[in-house]
Parts: sequence; structure tokens; C-alpha cells
Amino acid sequence: MYTFPLNVPHTKSMLKVLLSERDIRLKRRWGQNFLIDQNILQYIVKSSELSSDDIVLEIGAGTGSLTRMLAERSQHVFAVEIDRKLFEVLSETLQDFTNVTLINGDILKSKHHIHPEIVEQIREYIQSHSQGFARPHFKVVANLPYYISTPVIIDLLQGELPISSMILTLQKDITNRLVARPATKDFGRLSILTKLYADVKVLKKLPPDVFWPAPHIVSAIVKMEVTANKYSAAIEDMRRFSAIVNAIYVSRRKTLLNSLLSLYLRADDAQVSGEADPVSKRKSHEDVRKMVIAALERVGIEPNRRGEELDVEKLIELSNELLPVR
Repeated sequence: MYTFPLNVPHTKSMLKVLLSERDIRLKRRWGQNFLIDQNILQYIVKSSELSSDDIVLEIGAGTGSLTRMLAERSQHVFAVEIDRKLFEVLSETLQDFTNVTLINGDILKSKHHIHPEIVEQIREYIQSHSQGFARPHFKVVANLPYYISTPVIIDLLQGELPISSMILTLQKDITNRLVARPATKDFGRLSILTKLYADVKVLKKLPPDVFWPAPHIVSAIVKMEVTANKYSAAIEDMRRFSAIVNAIYVSRRKTLLNSLLSLYLRADDAQVSGEADPVSKRKSHEDVRKMVIAALERVGIEPNRRGEELDVEKLIELSNELLPVR
């Protein structure tokens, strides 16, 4: 048992003693870097603008230093921690709080998708506490483990939970991608998919020494105000839109015409692979080329432009003009 109470600030010296006494060894593959600067923790909580009506999801709760602050200011906190030994510490840190649900497990069910059981647990709580006059707001506040940040952000934004905002501590190169502009090296699939659902603002850059162990990278805190239908409602076929974006950024230096031809011809080849007539295949390829060029002309895009130059609005317009991807 730890020799000091756990309801005190979890500083570097305190964590060193705690982990030593519990024989806890941090695992690099899980990105275990504790945020130890108490001023930064307070800043995160303040930026979250929590109220007694808010329901919060924290991912990578660690020893519960941030979790405790969130629980003091919100209606309920769902705290997820994958490490079993850290989860035991987390449980002791939060033992006096009745408004916290602790989940020992991986937030991701697979490489790209959040665990549906966790989503369902949160959704059931939200539904059961939405009958009064004040409808609860659902927020995500997390010192997000870097190795899962991209799939978690995308899946949360595209998922079913009614998120109003997210305050996330992220690796700086990811925050650069979140706020990147078209035709820059950081602009890509994450930039586009994020803009469909949220307005993003970088709040503060964080040097490595506010963490323990100190990572070899600079981090940043971002705020994402989720506006689910800002752009996504304008997309006629999300599957087609996603396929077009993927085709463009698989080979960024290709012209837009060649990227789209690769996408549609690959799908077309799969469709006619069982046919022996090469003439039919050639005709099919010619038809695809004409379709793509005609769609580009209708939205006023030169075929030799690179897809990475297009902003979200133009990508949506183009996607709505193209045929479905088989």
C-alpha cells in the first residue's frame, strides 16, 4: 500500500515512489507519460468549461490526477485505463467519488474503432440522465496516448456519441495536421475528416518537461468544438467521399485525374476480372476516364491539379459529382 494519501497532487517525486512501491513498470508501447505540471492540469480543466450537467470521457486516466479534478466539476466521468496496475491505483485515487465509472480496458476494439461496449455504456448513461430540464453535455477531456490519437479522434467524430467538445493533449505533429491548410505538407486525411465535424484551436504548446517520463517530442493542447453537421450533411455519399480522399492522399504527388482514375479503374478491374474480353475492359476504362473528366469540368477543376490543393468544400462538391465507388 502506498505510504502517502492519493488525494494529493501527483508530482514527479510522488509518482516515482508510488510506482516503485507498487512495482509498476511503465510500458513505452502504451505511451505512458504522466502530466505532472499542476498548473497545466488546472488549465485543461478550466478550458473544458465544465458544469454540473456535463458528462466526461477521459481516455488514459493513469493514476487519476486529472480524473479527480474532472469529477469535482462535472455530473459524471467515464475514465478508461488500459494498464491493470495503474487501474488499481486509479481506483484508490477515486474511491471517494460516486460520480465516476472506471473502465479497465483498451478504448479501441480494433486498430481503427472504439470499443462498442464502452460507447454503449456511455450512451445508456446519457439517455437515462436526459429526462430533466437540463440536458447533459458530453465532453472528451484527455491526455490522449499518442499511439492511438488519430484513430480515436476520427472514430469519436464519426461515431454516435453526442460530443459537444473535446480538450485533448496531443503530439504537436498531430495538432499541426488538425489545423493544416490545403497545399501544405501537414494537410491530409486527418485534417479533412476533422474539419467535417469540428472547429479546432490550438490552446497551448507543452514542453517535454511538464510530463514524466519526459517524451522526446513537443505536445500541445487543442480544443475541438464539435459541429457535427457543419460539412458532413452536404456529403451525398460518405463512403465515396472517404474513398476519394484516401485515393488522393495515398499518392499525394499524383494529379487529381490520375488519383481518381486509379480509384475507379481499380474498382472497375475488380468488377470485370472474371471477363475474358480485353476489348470490354478497354471500353470500360475509357468510360471511366470520360466520367472523371466530365465531373472535374462540372466543378471547375483542372484535371492536372493535385488533389492535395483542394479544400474541404471543393472535395465535397467533386465527390457529389462523381459516380459511386463499387
